[in-house]
Amino acid sequence: MTVSVVDEYEGIVRLIKLCSGVCGANVFVANYKVNVLTRIVVTFINLYFIFTGYTLYINIFIEKDWTHMLQVICFFGSALQGYCKLLNAIWNKDHLRYLVDDLREVYAEYAPKHDEYRDCLQKSINTAVKCIKLMAFFHVAITVGLIGVVPFFRFVFNERIFVMQFQLPGVDGDTEYGYLIMNCMHSICIIFGAFGNFAADLCFFTFVSHFPLFKGILSCKFHDLNDVLEGSDDAKKAECKEMLKDIFRWHQKYMRYITTVKDNYFWVLLVEMATIALSISSTLFCLLLGTWPGGQTYLSYCFIMLYIYCGLGTVVEVTNDSFTDLCYTQVIWYKLPAAERKMLLMMLMMAQKTGGLTIGAVIPLTVNTGLQLTKLIYTLTMMLINFLD
Repeated sequence: MTVSVVDEYEGIVRLIKLCSGVCGANVFVANYKVNVLTRIVVTFINLYFIFTGYTLYINIFIEKDWTHMLQVICFFGSALQGYCKLLNAIWNKDHLRYLVDDLREVYAEYAPKHDEYRDCLQKSINTAVKCIKLMAFFHVAITVGLIGVVPFFRFVFNERIFVMQFQLPGVDGDTEYGYLIMNCMHSICIIFGAFGNFAADLCFFTFVSHFPLFKGILSCKFHDLNDVLEGSDDAKKAECKEMLKDIFRWHQKYMRYITTVKDNYFWVLLVEMATIALSISSTLFCLLLGTWPGGQTYLSYCFIMLYIYCGLGTVVEVTNDSFTDLCYTQVIWYKLPAAERKMLLMMLMMAQKTGGLTIGAVIPLTVNTGLQLTKLIYTLTMMLINFLD
């Protein structure tokens, strides 16, 4: 039995609802309210921050070991990311519902049309599914790597290390019992934290992976318009104006979509990029000092997430440029009547001014920004190393 693209999209939405529901943030339900599960999740995150503060106090004022302090800061960034994403989803639940419903309308409206539209929808669904599968595999691999390094070092090198660095009041990590208790608690935090970030990223990646869909459908609409323009004059006059109006409405729909995504994820992107930079710097410095044997896995996670987010920002930027290119290359504009040409020119001007995703409304979220941020992190790390020497 062939599954329609509408059903495939609904399957993705069900997965998003399931994952967000486990985190107590299934905001896609119309009557959603903060529930017991939401309060439990928030309480656990706050407890992590309390334990982190307690550990920093021990490291700074009692042990006076600032290298362990850097290890604590590494994971603090990921926890802050998850907290921000959770609060953002609850605060902007109407925006998230609008985006899901908007894409649902697109699939329902264009799935019955001719093959070119269906191919465009299928390509978009396939891209979203691939992103979800890769992201799930990536989070599972990183989680296994972060936890698995502890028994590996214990049995291979007979060295006792911890999954994370926060301490529990009243638990002595130097004893065998305390060592097991703390690592079990750390492992639970890693598993739940990874799942929470996966659930939040699943939603964001789904929305951003659909940006090229708007460009693809616009191209199909221009092809339909060209077929009319190449016909008789009577057919041209009767249809081209209505088809152009439909194209303009589609562009306005895209403008609302990108504006909603930008407004909804403004703080998420800012916190994500800032904490990733902090985590990479701290982790890299700990690795250079040799104080964190398991830091390579977390460093890989941070770098991959940095370039995934920057890559998605580049997808949005390329899509915006494609709207401009389509107005030039995909429509026989010289066959349009003068009034319709002016309408197309207005759409072109709006397309040229469309902005992409940004970091704090200042820096564009692109791969080039990721490279510049990597260079800055490297420079800061080398400065710390020179200061240490």
